[in-house]
Amino acid sequence: MLNLPIPFLKRMQTILGDEYPDFEKSLGEKEVKGIFVNNNKISTKNFKNIVNFSISPIEYEKNGFYIDSEKKGKHPLHHAGAFYVQDPSAMFTVNAHNFKGDEIVLDMCAAPGGKTIQIANRIQNGVLVSNEINFSRCKILYSNVERMGLKNVVITNEKPENLAYAYANTFDVILVDAPCSGEGMFRRGQEVVDEWNENLPKMCAERQLEILERANDCLKTGGTLIYSTCTYSYEENEQVISEFIKKHKYELQNIDGNFSPGINMPEAKRLYPNKNKGEGQFVAMLKKFEQNDLSPNKTLQLKQNKKAGEFLKNIVDENFNLFEYKNSIFHIKMPEIIKKDVNYFSPGVLVLDEKINRFVPNHYLFSAFGKDFKNKIDLDFNSKEASSYLKGEILSINALDGFGAVLINSCPVGGFKLSDGKFKNYYPKGLRNS
Repeated sequence: MLNLPIPFLKRMQTILGDEYPDFEKSLGEKEVKGIFVNNNKISTKNFKNIVNFSISPIEYEKNGFYIDSEKKGKHPLHHAGAFYVQDPSAMFTVNAHNFKGDEIVLDMCAAPGGKTIQIANRIQNGVLVSNEINFSRCKILYSNVERMGLKNVVITNEKPENLAYAYANTFDVILVDAPCSGEGMFRRGQEVVDEWNENLPKMCAERQLEILERANDCLKTGGTLIYSTCTYSYEENEQVISEFIKKHKYELQNIDGNFSPGINMPEAKRLYPNKNKGEGQFVAMLKKFEQNDLSPNKTLQLKQNKKAGEFLKNIVDENFNLFEYKNSIFHIKMPEIIKKDVNYFSPGVLVLDEKINRFVPNHYLFSAFGKDFKNKIDLDFNSKEASSYLKGEILSINALDGFGAVLINSCPVGGFKLSDGKFKNYYPKGLRNS
């Protein structure tokens, strides 16, 4: 049983009134797990036909499903990026907005990457800049984007103020999934509860307003700002939005869904574990009407690499936009989105590492473009071969010499190389099953 702070419980009694006993009871129950099916790798229909564990649909996310609490991280389809494990309530945030599919979007506080993955699936013809200020968390974000094989995501490791300078008046949609006091995550364990203190909501609110100011700099006039937290604190939710609107010309947009309304803010939504299958969440959506007298930074002029293109033509049926960045070669869907004086953790799909007098395909290339490889093998996730490959073992296969892609149930998972019939496993050592 969790040892919850008395000030938190008293505040929740005031907020919830007659609903409080049910809420308190729900905090003693197990958290609900969910998965998001990555349509970049597999259709939801095909996933439902092949999955071998119990799933049930999440009513507000067409690609989302509730699962049991068993860990799925070693499942072959997880390795292949067919799905991402995510809190069901967190999936609601992206669904607040009806994406057209070709927007330029900023996910301002993106790690570990669940909402980035959802957005990238929504904007197949658009581009997403996903930012994470913390370097170690940026690594986690990158690993998830890489595993999903996302082709339209740029990852930055920047402060919000630097993003505002580089990307003024650039984005159609910005998501601020703000760092918060984390009250909605208390069911994850006592260690989460112990990080909370009575002054934390106020401290977080001050930082959240600073982030929103920089988001305002980056958002186009007429653009949409989505603000979310995983906390119940009024200070960090409705009060933050109210203070922001007082300073800027924004209009709250109504969010559909059978959820509790915001406190004195019916357009916003609050998710509670006693009423919804998932953890705590707050979501508000705003439309921008003011003009910014700011200009975006200049585009970084990147060098193209024709030799890399010739190398890739021999192994992959795909047209690439290839550019050099920090001694590696990337496929960058929209080169003009890469600005000067920005720290890019990844400006696109890392396709090739340039060694001495040779190119070596990167794991991201196999994950993102495995279906387009001329040389590929497709394994069933229940097979011994799939298990062996994910352990880094050698496979006995019939394929052409050279580089090839390994697919699991048509989902690209990694690569290999055959030389005189000898198989070399290119699945990264850090990702392998023990």
